[in-house]
Order: sequence, then C-alpha cells, then structure tokens
Amino acid sequence: MNNSQNIFEKNIHDEIIFLLSDIGNFFNKKGDIIAKKAGLTTLQWIVLLNIARDPNLPIVQNGEATHSGVLASEIAANRGVSRANISPIISTLIKNKLITQKDHPKDRRRKTLHVSEKGMSALKSIQDERRFLNDRLFDMISNDDQTVLTHSLKRLLNTVSGFPHVEIHENVS
Repeated sequence: MNNSQNIFEKNIHDEIIFLLSDIGNFFNKKGDIIAKKAGLTTLQWIVLLNIARDPNLPIVQNGEATHSGVLASEIAANRGVSRANISPIISTLIKNKLITQKDHPKDRRRKTLHVSEKGMSALKSIQDERRFLNDRLFDMISNDDQTVLTHSLKRLLNTVSGFPHVEIHENVS
C-alpha cells in the first residue's frame, strides 16, 4: 500500500515555495539566453550587476559602503552564498576585463571591485532586453499588487537570511 497520501496535504506555504522555485527556474533559463548575448553566464551577469550597484538588487547587507567599489564578501553576503562560490566568477570577470580590482583605501589586503568600460558595455548591451522581459511579465499585475509583492518578497528574504543553518532531526522510537 502506498502511504504517500498520508504525508501530503494542500499547504499554501509549500505551494508558494514551489511557485517561487519554478519562477526562479524560468528566470535562470531566460537569464542564460540574455546573458549569453553579452558573453556572460547568468551568475556572471548577476555579480556584474552587484559590482555596478544596480539599485534593484535586494541588498541584505548594508549597501551604504564607505568605499568606492564592492568587496567580494559583500556580494557573497548579498547573494546568500559563500565567498568561495563568488571567487571563481570574479576571477573570470577580471580575466575577461569586465571588472578591475583595486586596493581597499583602508586595508591594502582587501580588494575593491569595479566595473570596467567593457563590463558596462556588456551590461548596457542587454539592458533593453532585460527591461522588456521584466515589463512584459508584470504588465498583468497592477502597480498596487506589485508593491505588495515586492514588500512581501523583501520580508521573506530578510527572514530566510536570518535562518540558522541547522539540521532538524526527528526522534525515531
């Protein structure tokens, strides 16, 4: 007998998570297509947008930097990943001359990242398509609903950013 029906029930929270996941997958696919036109991967595009300080990116960490440029650790914190995950992307962007790095003004051991002219050209080359896709997506949602959605998603992001990373173990008797 299949007991799977005993563990599944309609749950709005589960439904929201699956919807967000599916929407994320859609944007990853579309992002790959758009980014490729600028010679980028989606992850490189997102990191480049972070370094360019795109004001539309959700910033979990304080975005009011006291220095010019962006630290790799700031990008990692804002994207919810480790610095080790960001480092190879940054290395590729430097190698491809899309970004530059400079000594931090107060700590020469740290490097600040800056978008190069070539990097800005890459971003500009795909901005219209990015805007077109985003505008088409939200044409069907009222401005008021978009505001509510943005507020709700920011609250969710802040909530998950503070979640402890622990495993939940079930007591088995």
